[in-house]
Amino acid sequence: MKKSKPEMHMIGPTWFHHHGHKMHVSQILSGRVLYLRASAASLKIRHPSEDENDWNRWLIEWEVIFSRSEKVNGAIQVSQEELLAAFGLGNIESEYSQWLLDRFGGDVAAQGRFIRYQEFLNIPCPGTGHDGDPNVSILLDDEIKEAIRAITKT
Repeated sequence: MKKSKPEMHMIGPTWFHHHGHKMHVSQILSGRVLYLRASAASLKIRHPSEDENDWNRWLIEWEVIFSRSEKVNGAIQVSQEELLAAFGLGNIESEYSQWLLDRFGGDVAAQGRFIRYQEFLNIPCPGTGHDGDPNVSILLDDEIKEAIRAITKT
């Protein structure tokens, strides 16, 4: 994929929500389930298969809380290659996702799954960078990357 620098504001790309810097590793269960949390968002990454030899599909579930009575959640399935690329530990090539990088800017993207520029990650898509977005922004740090390495055994 051809990288493209996104439009930036003080904290990162315009599609990145400032609460993304609050996301942190909350818990790792059985070495196969990872929870990332902040006060207004959470993300759960788990391997849905009971077959220890089938490590190619991962389920990512997220929730964003806008207020006491308003929230949004969703889930996507990604390959291990996509998971590693999303969290800055690999790369993917996708002719179907180049338009995301051309339009919004970034280093790597998978349509309907994620967009990332350097350490700025949005799942499942770019957003407005304001409250009310139906996606999760995550500022990747060493702790988060190590947790991804641990659950993927890479």
